[in-house]
Amino acid sequence: MFRNTRVPGVAALALGLFTATTPAWAATTPVSAGATVGLGALTAMYAVWSLLARDPTKDHWALSVVGLIMLMSPWIGMFAGSAAAWVGWIVGTVVMVLGGAAYVRDETGNLAEEARVQQLATYQVQHRTAA
Repeated sequence: MFRNTRVPGVAALALGLFTATTPAWAATTPVSAGATVGLGALTAMYAVWSLLARDPTKDHWALSVVGLIMLMSPWIGMFAGSAAAWVGWIVGTVVMVLGGAAYVRDETGNLAEEARVQQLATYQVQHRTAA
Protein backbone atom coordinates (compact mmCIF):
# COMPACT_ATOMS: atom_id res chain seq x y z
CA MET A 1 0.00 0.00 0.00
CA PHE A 2 2.52 2.64 1.11
CA ARG A 3 6.29 2.68 0.96
CA ASN A 4 8.22 1.64 4.05
CA THR A 5 8.58 4.80 6.14
CA ARG A 6 9.37 3.09 9.43
CA VAL A 7 13.17 3.23 9.22
CA PRO A 8 13.51 7.06 9.40
CA GLY A 9 10.82 7.22 12.09
CA VAL A 10 12.33 4.53 14.32
CA ALA A 11 15.85 5.94 13.94
CA ALA A 12 14.67 9.48 14.68
CA LEU A 13 12.73 8.23 17.73
CA ALA A 14 15.84 6.54 19.12
CA LEU A 15 17.98 9.62 18.46
CA GLY A 16 15.38 11.90 20.02
CA LEU A 17 15.20 9.83 23.19
CA PHE A 18 19.00 9.67 23.34
CA THR A 19 19.21 13.46 23.01
CA ALA A 20 16.50 14.08 25.59
CA THR A 21 18.45 12.05 28.16
CA THR A 22 21.71 13.93 27.62
CA PRO A 23 21.54 15.86 30.94
CA ALA A 24 21.37 12.53 32.80
CA TRP A 25 24.77 11.34 31.59
CA ALA A 26 26.69 14.47 30.53
CA ALA A 27 27.79 17.62 32.30
CA THR A 28 25.48 20.32 30.99
CA THR A 29 24.60 23.91 31.67
CA PRO A 30 20.98 24.90 32.25
CA VAL A 31 20.76 26.21 28.67
CA SER A 32 22.25 23.08 27.12
CA ALA A 33 20.05 20.84 29.29
CA GLY A 34 16.95 22.72 28.17
CA ALA A 35 17.99 22.63 24.53
CA THR A 36 18.80 18.93 24.49
CA VAL A 37 15.71 17.88 26.43
CA GLY A 38 13.40 20.13 24.39
CA LEU A 39 14.79 19.36 20.96
CA GLY A 40 15.14 15.66 21.79
CA ALA A 41 11.49 15.53 22.85
CA LEU A 42 10.45 17.42 19.72
CA THR A 43 12.41 14.97 17.58
CA ALA A 44 10.79 12.01 19.33
CA MET A 45 7.33 13.57 18.92
CA TYR A 46 7.72 14.12 15.17
CA ALA A 47 9.20 10.63 14.84
CA VAL A 48 6.14 9.08 16.49
CA TRP A 49 3.85 11.16 14.29
CA SER A 50 5.73 10.00 11.19
CA LEU A 51 5.27 6.40 12.31
CA LEU A 52 1.53 6.86 12.85
CA ALA A 53 0.75 9.01 9.81
CA ARG A 54 -0.69 7.73 6.58
CA ASP A 55 1.32 10.36 4.73
CA PRO A 56 4.44 11.20 6.78
CA THR A 57 5.84 13.66 4.21
CA LYS A 58 5.21 16.73 6.39
CA ASP A 59 6.55 14.97 9.47
CA HIS A 60 9.76 14.11 7.64
CA TRP A 61 10.10 17.77 6.64
CA ALA A 62 9.59 18.78 10.29
CA LEU A 63 12.26 16.29 11.38
CA SER A 64 14.77 17.87 9.03
CA VAL A 65 13.95 21.34 10.40
CA VAL A 66 14.29 20.17 14.02
CA GLY A 67 17.61 18.54 13.09
CA LEU A 68 18.85 21.83 11.64
CA ILE A 69 17.80 23.71 14.78
CA MET A 70 19.52 21.07 16.94
CA LEU A 71 22.65 21.42 14.83
CA MET A 72 22.70 25.20 15.37
CA SER A 73 21.63 25.14 19.04
CA PRO A 74 25.14 24.95 20.59
CA TRP A 75 26.11 28.22 18.90
CA ILE A 76 22.78 29.91 19.51
CA GLY A 77 22.64 28.82 23.16
CA MET A 78 26.36 29.51 23.66
CA PHE A 79 27.18 26.05 24.99
CA ALA A 80 29.58 25.02 22.23
CA GLY A 81 32.23 23.98 24.76
CA SER A 82 30.17 21.32 26.54
CA ALA A 83 29.46 17.64 25.93
CA ALA A 84 25.89 18.55 25.00
CA ALA A 85 27.27 20.50 22.04
CA TRP A 86 28.64 17.31 20.49
CA VAL A 87 25.28 15.64 20.94
CA GLY A 88 23.60 18.61 19.25
CA TRP A 89 26.02 18.65 16.35
CA ILE A 90 26.12 14.93 15.66
CA VAL A 91 22.50 14.02 16.35
CA GLY A 92 21.28 17.24 14.70
CA THR A 93 23.19 16.43 11.51
CA VAL A 94 21.97 12.82 11.45
CA VAL A 95 18.32 13.79 12.09
CA MET A 96 18.48 16.58 9.50
CA VAL A 97 19.91 14.26 6.82
CA LEU A 98 17.56 11.42 7.78
CA GLY A 99 14.46 13.61 7.70
CA GLY A 100 15.55 15.38 4.52
CA ALA A 101 16.25 12.13 2.70
CA ALA A 102 12.90 10.67 3.77
CA TYR A 103 11.12 13.87 2.67
CA VAL A 104 12.79 13.81 -0.75
CA ARG A 105 11.92 10.11 -1.12
CA ASP A 106 8.30 10.82 -0.20
CA GLU A 107 8.04 13.74 -2.63
CA THR A 108 9.78 11.86 -5.45
CA GLY A 109 7.54 8.85 -4.95
CA ASN A 110 4.50 11.15 -4.87
CA LEU A 111 3.41 9.62 -1.57
CA ALA A 112 0.85 12.34 -0.83
CA GLU A 113 -0.97 11.73 -4.11
CA GLU A 114 -0.92 7.95 -3.57
CA ALA A 115 -2.45 8.44 -0.11
CA ARG A 116 -5.15 10.72 -1.51
CA VAL A 117 -6.07 8.29 -4.29
CA GLN A 118 -6.12 5.34 -1.87
CA GLN A 119 -8.38 7.24 0.55
CA LEU A 120 -10.73 8.21 -2.29
CA ALA A 121 -10.92 4.61 -3.54
CA THR A 122 -11.61 3.34 -0.03
CA TYR A 123 -14.35 5.93 0.44
CA GLN A 124 -15.98 5.05 -2.87
CA VAL A 125 -15.97 1.32 -2.06
CA GLN A 126 -17.47 1.89 1.37
CA HIS A 127 -20.15 4.33 0.21
CA ARG A 128 -21.42 2.77 -2.99
CA THR A 129 -24.99 3.59 -3.76
CA ALA A 130 -27.29 1.29 -5.64
CA ALA A 131 -27.79 2.71 -9.11
